[in-house]
Amino acid sequence: MQHRTDHRSDHAPDAFGPLLSAAIFGYYGFLNGTVSQTTGNQGETVALWVGTLWILRLAAVLFAVCAVLALRGDRRTNLIYGAGGLAATAGLAAILVWDQLDSNYQTAFSPLLLVIFVAWNAYASGSTLRDALR
Repeated sequence: MQHRTDHRSDHAPDAFGPLLSAAIFGYYGFLNGTVSQTTGNQGETVALWVGTLWILRLAAVLFAVCAVLALRGDRRTNLIYGAGGLAATAGLAAILVWDQLDSNYQTAFSPLLLVIFVAWNAYASGSTLRDALR
């Protein structure tokens, strides 16, 4: 009788994490009206707001694709989800810093909410990527 070590990578990927991430990022990127605003009061395009909007939208689409891959049992899901999540984390961290440095405009998020997004996403994505690379 052989003893088999049970690793997460031996199992089909779980769709819950990507679905939850797609829902959260999708809500803020597509459905929340305050985040979708990209122009200031005088019609000027605000790069900080455009960057925030597109980071959220691209991450939501990526996470939705990962959820579909997970439902199909594709073993690459956790690798894509973890790497994409870390990219989204880097983007949100850049937005957090930019938001603090910009004296003219602010994102629709409180800095505390952005810190929570960055910290949680970094932890979850890093753990997922680490497990995928085992």
